[in-house]
Amino acid sequence: MSTYGNEIINAVTVSAGTRRKLEKGHGLQRAFSVLLFSVFVVVDLLALVAGTSSFGSITRMQHANDQVIMTLGPVTSTVRANDVSGGVAVADEGPEGRALVLVQRDDVTGETYETRIYLYEGSIVQEYALGGSPYTPDRATALARSETFDFAYSDGVLTVTTDAGVAKVALRNLQGGA
Repeated sequence: MSTYGNEIINAVTVSAGTRRKLEKGHGLQRAFSVLLFSVFVVVDLLALVAGTSSFGSITRMQHANDQVIMTLGPVTSTVRANDVSGGVAVADEGPEGRALVLVQRDDVTGETYETRIYLYEGSIVQEYALGGSPYTPDRATALARSETFDFAYSDGVLTVTTDAGVAKVALRNLQGGA
């Protein structure tokens, strides 16, 4: 018989002791593979939990920010649109306290018009009226739900406070009034 044939016969007729040693080594490889796979699964699950938690946190912050923008956005936009010398005033006779009054003068007719922003029945409302006319909240447009509406003017900055938060508007015209 050739040496090649002897090697085949030896390979086929491996002793029982050698076979057990081979199977034992293979069992350790299998155990290591299962352990490694388990570690990868645990790491993936931890990454998934961390990602989900981060996404939830970001979503909550975005929702809170949207609420602030929806409440304060119309007020700050109206103030910026009417930022002229003497254009921002305070009226103490609003239906439920002070009102922020934005004054516009019509150069052609000489009339004065007011955009009044004030609190009325749990909402911040905006009313457009002829200057000096009485307040008519039933004609006002609701801007946002809020139990709080306050404002302060200092050093060219108008600070508006509502339930949703605080907004500061830097008036471009430092003689804005208020």
